[in-house]
Amino acid sequence: MVIWLIGMSASGKTVIGRKIYEQLILSNEKWVFLDGDVFRNILGEDLGHSIEDRRENAYRISRFCEFLNYQGINVVACVLSIFHDNQKYNKKNIIDYKEIYIDVDFDVLIKRDNKDLYRRALQGEIKNVVGVDIEFKPPYSPDLIVDNNLNNPNLEEVSSKIIKEFGIDLSNEYKYTKKSLLEKPHKYEYSKFEGEGFFLKHENDRQKSIIFLEKRLSYLKHNNVQFQKIKCNNYLNNGHLILENFLIYLLKDDSFLEKQKNIVLTLIKRFEVSKKLYLTYDLKEIRKYSLEFENYLNYSLFSLALQKYYKFESDRSVKLIYLNAILKVNDILSSVKQDIILPIEIKYSIKAFEQELDITKGYV
Repeated sequence: MVIWLIGMSASGKTVIGRKIYEQLILSNEKWVFLDGDVFRNILGEDLGHSIEDRRENAYRISRFCEFLNYQGINVVACVLSIFHDNQKYNKKNIIDYKEIYIDVDFDVLIKRDNKDLYRRALQGEIKNVVGVDIEFKPPYSPDLIVDNNLNNPNLEEVSSKIIKEFGIDLSNEYKYTKKSLLEKPHKYEYSKFEGEGFFLKHENDRQKSIIFLEKRLSYLKHNNVQFQKIKCNNYLNNGHLILENFLIYLLKDDSFLEKQKNIVLTLIKRFEVSKKLYLTYDLKEIRKYSLEFENYLNYSLFSLALQKYYKFESDRSVKLIYLNAILKVNDILSSVKQDIILPIEIKYSIKAFEQELDITKGYV
């Protein structure tokens, strides 16, 4: 599929296109984002902005989209596109071509014009500006027209409606684990678009992670890789909390849970800010003492410890604090599953996912 967004400069086509792309890359299909101005720069400035050069650039973009389309790669393309013959070419030659016209009044475009193109063109400072000395003709037969005259539109809603209009199904995709959350922490967005079916998406993600890790574990067993026994040493060292050992104590001794509840709730707060778990913490203020955060075992142990707290807790509001943290910690594990290679890490990650699913089934 090629989704071709047409609009004049400052119409918002690129912003809307990016929002559409951000949702579509969560699907199982391959998608690329293509901006007309960026495409021109990539190829070099051999073309100007005359009618003839604009026509050549338009066909270059079309042919490139056509090439990607035949390779099974979908495209979200944001282009000015003033030629009806070029649009007809797309409809004829690109499989599953969808055309969107971003309609904005010219006086609104002038107010939004961050590049100052229209003012300079109207004052005669520059030439070959579409909408001033080059006529803009709206596309002759778009699949969808989006009125973008309102200030501060809800772009999530706009992009979701476009995706729904074109029948693209994202219902089974859980967007929070597509990239390593340790390298690129995700900004969690809770909205009505996340509410419906959230736990079904979540369950699908976790099941995939469990299957992936079980296959890896089976391979390691087949190759006679031995499991290390998880060791439990003193969790304190010179006034510093060694996270791994501390979590092991929590998992092995139920009486230890209540005594350390305040420390755990503070760790959750620190985790919420950084989205990372560090090797050691200053015991006085429970702030990171070390800079290392890529011990994957800590994340699975932390998840399992929080699950114990969740089960023991009677206050619903506090239970939800634990659940929220459990989901986010396991999101991290799911996002880095490719890098989880030690048998002990794999074993406890699988356990963290399975027990989390037991909890969330009650919410489904």
